[in-house]
Amino acid sequence: MRKNEKYEYMYINFTWIFILIGTFFVITLDYIIQYQNQIYLSTQSKIYFLFLVVAMNFFKKYMLKRSLFYNKFIFYFHRLLEPLFILFSVVFLGFGEWVFILLVFFVLTTTLEKGKKVALLLVGHSFICGFVIQIIKLYLYRDMIDGDYRVNTILSMIFIHIILLLFALLCGKIYTDNYENEQQNKKLFSELASRYDQLALAQEEIKNQNEKLKDTNCKVEDTNKKLLESLAELYTVQQIAQAISSIFDIKELLQHVNDIIIGVMGVNNSTILLFDEIRDKLRIHTTNITKREDLISINDNINCELLMEALNSGNSIIENFADPKEYPFVQNRDINSIICIPLITKSKKFGLVLIEHKYANAFDDNNLRLMNIIGKQVGIALENAELYQKMQVMAMVDSLTGIYNRLYFQDRLKSEFENAKNNKYPLSLAIFDIDHFKKFNDTYGHLFGDKVLTHIALLIKNSLRSGDIVARFGGEEFVILFPRTNLKRAYEKVEHLRKKVEKTIIKDELISASVTISFGVSSYPEFANSEADLLKTADNALYTAKENGRNCIRTP
Repeated sequence: MRKNEKYEYMYINFTWIFILIGTFFVITLDYIIQYQNQIYLSTQSKIYFLFLVVAMNFFKKYMLKRSLFYNKFIFYFHRLLEPLFILFSVVFLGFGEWVFILLVFFVLTTTLEKGKKVALLLVGHSFICGFVIQIIKLYLYRDMIDGDYRVNTILSMIFIHIILLLFALLCGKIYTDNYENEQQNKKLFSELASRYDQLALAQEEIKNQNEKLKDTNCKVEDTNKKLLESLAELYTVQQIAQAISSIFDIKELLQHVNDIIIGVMGVNNSTILLFDEIRDKLRIHTTNITKREDLISINDNINCELLMEALNSGNSIIENFADPKEYPFVQNRDINSIICIPLITKSKKFGLVLIEHKYANAFDDNNLRLMNIIGKQVGIALENAELYQKMQVMAMVDSLTGIYNRLYFQDRLKSEFENAKNNKYPLSLAIFDIDHFKKFNDTYGHLFGDKVLTHIALLIKNSLRSGDIVARFGGEEFVILFPRTNLKRAYEKVEHLRKKVEKTIIKDELISASVTISFGVSSYPEFANSEADLLKTADNALYTAKENGRNCIRTP
């Protein structure tokens, strides 16, 4: 911001005050009191004038924000028009001589920006404008204005501009003092520069005398630099190794790795792109970029030829003068240098690490070597995290049916019951088993029995809403949890499931059989005060269903 801009903004704010007060006068005198003075313009003219002042004020603020106001043409255009507006509002619109305070800011801002001479000229311009406007008014309203009014208005105009003239001289003095101080500072700076040159010559002499020592120091510095780089690499590898051994959530892992890359490489942007094998496309997974336009640009262009080639070949990319035609994701983003590292292992292509810098020629071979080390470590980390997630899934999914197992269900029941209790909503539970399941095993064999279990489990799972939970509880027994569902609604749901299973025919080569199931349903808080009670009451209801002929539903 220029040093005088704050005064221009104050000028704008006082203009808004003038607009508000002028609007108040128009509403009060012309509409409420309905005062009509024949020596002033009409209400409609006042409103048009105020709209024009609003437009000029917005235009001025816009020019200031775009740093265009101090363009020579625009600056003088405003300065020549402003006194015309101010004087016109007093002479023809009757807004009162309090409006002349705006001329004070007019003189102040002009003097501090252009100096005393320009300010005095503009004060003269203002006086001439005011004098001409007064003469025009006196001529137009000559039959309505008496002699005293004419003398007073002319004297008032002269008096006000004498004050403005004195104020311009005062501001000019301040401007001159500031200018002299700047010149003195420049002189001091020049003296300092001269002394600096003398010091530089002395240093050059010392430098020449100690050239041999410098060579030795350079060798030591090179050794230290290499040591520091090695330590940085070691620290980075250690941090990533710690992440590999302690973080198994892929999202958290990649965020941690991305933070490490930004800290070690000192880059503007770091983005981890993962490869979607189904869609055969790269997608943004983790990035420090927050600007929406940049994210859209990257997302639309990351599947460019060079990046896909790097992923498929496993070769890294280093480019210190990135061409937007070859790397379209840098277009309009002020990015000049990039490094792209594939994240691959022997078994899988995981994606890419893309680091970007706004400066050209920002990366060297050492940066590329370090990023290749990081890339290999991250590839291992992703493989470990993926393996861990598969193990997690295996731990909570029944291996035969593909639905949740009893251990996972017990944990979910505990948490869902706690939520239902705390938030005071109903929770229903249904236990069912396959009627006469032993007959299937004895008649058709265990393989067909397993097929029956799998078929029924998937049928039930695909028929439930997303929030419901179905699990294998043991043998041919299954359990369903219905959060936020009362007993009546749970009964309706399981009745629908029972009928659906009843109509199902399970086939396996030459074998074809129909299946029925029996349900026991219970609900909190109607029949249970704890998760154990919920299971027990549902199990007792299932026992009652079996005693009553099976293929039915019973409640406590």
